[in-house]
Amino acid sequence: MEDPRRTARNLIRSRTIDLEDLWIKYWAHGGNAPIFELDAYVFEIQEGHPFELRILSWALEDLGADAAL
Repeated sequence: MEDPRRTARNLIRSRTIDLEDLWIKYWAHGGNAPIFELDAYVFEIQEGHPFELRILSWALEDLGADAAL
């Protein structure tokens, strides 16, 4: 998978996934950012801890993002 932030942005913009659904999966995998911080991180407005990329990729995998691209 490419940079999970790019994948998430593309899927959100194409309305394939919803930010709220992504955030719920992200939270379930141990992410601790509020939804507005995850939004800023996905759209590269704010930097996050490097491990957040791994958590985001797990959330995208749960949502079937690999198959959607």
